[in-house]
Amino acid sequence: MSKISLKAISGTALAVFLVLAAAQIPASAQNGKGRRIEGTWRVEITLRNCQTGVAIGTQPGLNTFLAGGSMISNPAVSPALLSTGHGVWEHAGGRSFINTIVLFRFNPNGTYAGTVTVKRVIELGENSDEFTSTDTAEAADPNGSVIETRCSTVSGQRLE
Repeated sequence: MSKISLKAISGTALAVFLVLAAAQIPASAQNGKGRRIEGTWRVEITLRNCQTGVAIGTQPGLNTFLAGGSMISNPAVSPALLSTGHGVWEHAGGRSFINTIVLFRFNPNGTYAGTVTVKRVIELGENSDEFTSTDTAEAADPNGSVIETRCSTVSGQRLE
């Protein structure tokens, strides 16, 4: 009888431990995103006049920040004109991050037109589910000469 009771108690203790461990997983995942930019974000890009800051227009997009400092950016622009962007990011302290993205540009006839390099300063919101950024984009010709500079601000909401 003592052997049966010991097995029953051990089995019950193991079951309780597994239930408690499983209950901790969602809490850890939620707490893990605090002050972290990793994940996928819906963004609204507001193009602005670089001199005056006046809004020119908006467009949606997606940003995915990967663990380790890589990222993918997909603005809602025809893939015939602009590729998906690839980039890098790093933590700059507190809730601040810096990010660089490179996209390929194409002419309407499909020929290569150069690149767009976007430099961003990102500020993560208090609850880590939103961010804002100030961006500068330089369009370069196929030889790498900058032909145009554009400015924008971005607001992002974490995709849940």
